[in-house]
Amino acid sequence: MTKESETIFNLKSPWAEHAHNVWLASVLSISRNLARFKFPGKLDKGRQEQTLKIVYDSLKKCQSLDKPLLYRAEEIDILHKEFLLEHFLATDDFYQAHGSEGFITDQSSSFLGVVNHKDHLQLRVVDTQQEIERSWNRLVKVDGALSKELDFAFNSQFGFLTADPRLCGTGLKVSLYLHIPATIHMGELSELLERENEEEVKATGLQGNVQEVIGDILVAQNSCTLGLTEEYILTSMRMWATRAVVTEVNLRKKLVQGANEAMKNKVTRALGLLTHSYQLELIEALNALSLVKLGVEIGWISAPEGINLNDVLFGCRRAHLIHQMGEKIEIPDLPKKRAQYLQGIAKGLTLAV
Repeated sequence: MTKESETIFNLKSPWAEHAHNVWLASVLSISRNLARFKFPGKLDKGRQEQTLKIVYDSLKKCQSLDKPLLYRAEEIDILHKEFLLEHFLATDDFYQAHGSEGFITDQSSSFLGVVNHKDHLQLRVVDTQQEIERSWNRLVKVDGALSKELDFAFNSQFGFLTADPRLCGTGLKVSLYLHIPATIHMGELSELLERENEEEVKATGLQGNVQEVIGDILVAQNSCTLGLTEEYILTSMRMWATRAVVTEVNLRKKLVQGANEAMKNKVTRALGLLTHSYQLELIEALNALSLVKLGVEIGWISAPEGINLNDVLFGCRRAHLIHQMGEKIEIPDLPKKRAQYLQGIAKGLTLAV
């Protein structure tokens, strides 16, 4: 592991200035391939090295990026790859990245370029301010700058060509992360999904299963990239998310106004779990944190000023947890360390019901 790779742990938390209780994050990504080379899966090592150099050299010239830095996959360990995956809410399998694959970040801590993983290049931006149009404009600037340097694979009928045919066309993938515990625990999720059932949008959980929405976080993604404009995709996704947010906010108002004993029981039990557990697996920690976060936001739990439960929610995952604890933690010890970390958070919380 190189000294340079340690800067991965210095990426600023995307939740530091986040204030929205329901719409937690948006991740926008576009996939591109160089016209002169085969897709990465068909390239020999020499061509992959050439592609990596060409892409990085072009990104270094991009004025929309602040001091881009390359991390070669073979030079960073699994923990650093996992930290990148967690930080950018990526669903790709970075663990197997090796050889001539690479990751490029900049000083903003919100940009990630992935080279030679599935496509020659994937540009990814994470946003926690609900400004998906602004994030898209940033991607457009980077993509436009690269287009002046590179010739991307493009077909007049199928648009930008990608290793996954489902991403051809615009190559734009939008993922919106919505925290909707009231909707889920008050039995309104099925109605929401039925009411907002759209062909271009699919809803799932963090692990890809809408039947198990871990941490009460619903992920809305566009299912089509071909035959649609980028503007249409962005507008459709924003409208879908806005309607889901309105549903959640209205249900939270009902909780505040009414005496829902079942929900109070869930919230208080969740706080007890965080306060007294000796070990906590990730899924049970996320589920408990979700309810505690809801309790704080609707006034059932008092929290000290300055506590950022979004940061805590996403910071208890393996790579971030190990970094925060500042020590080497063996996998069997993770549940115990996670419980200790969350106990420290829970000590500052008190019931207000």
